[in-house]
Amino acid sequence: MRFDYTAVKNFRNFTGSELKTEWAPGINLILGRNGAGKTNLLEALSILTGWGAFAKTSGVISWSGENLRASAWGHVSGEESFDISAEISSRISLRLNAKSISFTELRLAVPSVIFLTGNLNLIDGSPSSRRLFIDRLCSLFIPPYAKRLAMFKDIHRARSAMLRQGKSPVKTDTAYCDSGGWIMDKRRETLRELMRMIPPGRFMMEFLPALNVSGNEYLREVIAVNRQREIYAQRVLYGPGYDELAIRVAANGRPASEALSRGQKRKLILYIIITAGKLIAQRLKREPILLFDDLTAELDSEGREWVYRELTKTKWQVFITAPEKPFAARKKFGGINFGN
Repeated sequence: MRFDYTAVKNFRNFTGSELKTEWAPGINLILGRNGAGKTNLLEALSILTGWGAFAKTSGVISWSGENLRASAWGHVSGEESFDISAEISSRISLRLNAKSISFTELRLAVPSVIFLTGNLNLIDGSPSSRRLFIDRLCSLFIPPYAKRLAMFKDIHRARSAMLRQGKSPVKTDTAYCDSGGWIMDKRRETLRELMRMIPPGRFMMEFLPALNVSGNEYLREVIAVNRQREIYAQRVLYGPGYDELAIRVAANGRPASEALSRGQKRKLILYIIITAGKLIAQRLKREPILLFDDLTAELDSEGREWVYRELTKTKWQVFITAPEKPFAARKKFGGINFGN
């Protein structure tokens, strides 16, 4: 899939008249100084691919404070062709060809992989950034996943509140184990599919704890054995929030965070993202759109040239924000330049 054009109006710093941008099928650069609106435009693309705003929805509306509503719209072509629009006030209303559509349905129609600056630190970053990566893949492949993850978080909050109050959380055990166990299972199933796309001998990814039973069975057992420990700690100690996605070098089993240089880590992250894109294309029968915020930061000219070659090979539509043109030797790109 690919965007032919998008437009925004009253969207963050884009006030007044609409900003319409035509996009190329391949690599598109969104260039400009800090504060020019590069990431804001990427956020509009995030909304139009079904992932929503980067922060509170209310913050999307024009910074001038004179408008009560923001909007974004565009045309998509590829395996299918359609118009998408989003009206944003206290909530986001999505339409595809003028008919209401849910975020889940839109993600399936226009599959995308989004990596913001913090997400790009997949190897050295926090465990939550690695869980988020797999959760987004699960949300694409398993339509109920996002909703069930949100339901689990509500159950987790209720269980946490009981523990903080010094109460036994036994009343939440069944719901917590059923919901949390399902999420743990789906994460591991999706990771196994991803790993089957990767040639052996490169690197390894696995979720810890490794499970030899279902997630539900694991949680029931570990919670029963450690009930007093959780009550004493006054917080939840087990469940999806403690999943760790371990990334290791295949040759020696060492953690990638310790064994690789900064440049090698960036290359490995991009390789994982492209592999995820291939899995998306295989599962959904649609080529994904890749969205990156400052992908080429901290890479030298050789590393940037490697990024360019790898992204070009995919033949997917790619959006990259940067303060200046990152591929100096290359001349033809789509995109927009907000100038200096």
